[in-house]
Amino acid sequence: MILLIVMIIVSILVALFAMQNAMVVELNFIFWEFTASLVVVIVSAFALGILVALCFMLYMKAKNYMKTRKMQDELNKLQAENAKLTERINMLQHSQMAHDNAALKRTDEIVVKSTNNVGE
Repeated sequence: MILLIVMIIVSILVALFAMQNAMVVELNFIFWEFTASLVVVIVSAFALGILVALCFMLYMKAKNYMKTRKMQDELNKLQAENAKLTERINMLQHSQMAHDNAALKRTDEIVVKSTNNVGE
C-alpha cells in the first residue's frame, strides 16, 4: 500500500514537472531528428522507465515462482518418502515385537519344561 502511494506521488510530481516545461525541444537519436513537446518527452521517458521496471519485476516474479514450485515439488516428494519410511519403521518395530514375544514365549516354555523335569 505504501508503494502505491509513493508511485502516485512520484507520478503527480512528474506530471507537474512536465506541465511546467511545455516548450518544444529538438530530439536527436542515432539518425533521427525530430521536434516534440517536452511534456511528451518527459512523460514518454517516465512511462518507458515504468515499463522496463515492470518487465524486470515480472521476470523476477516468474523466476521466484518457478523456484518455489520446484521446491514445493521436492517437498512433496520428500514427504512421500518420509511417509514410506515411517511405515517401514512401524512394520519393522511390529515384527521385532512379535519376534521378541515369540522368543519370550519359547523361553517361558523351556523354563516350565525344565521345572517339570526337575520335579520328576
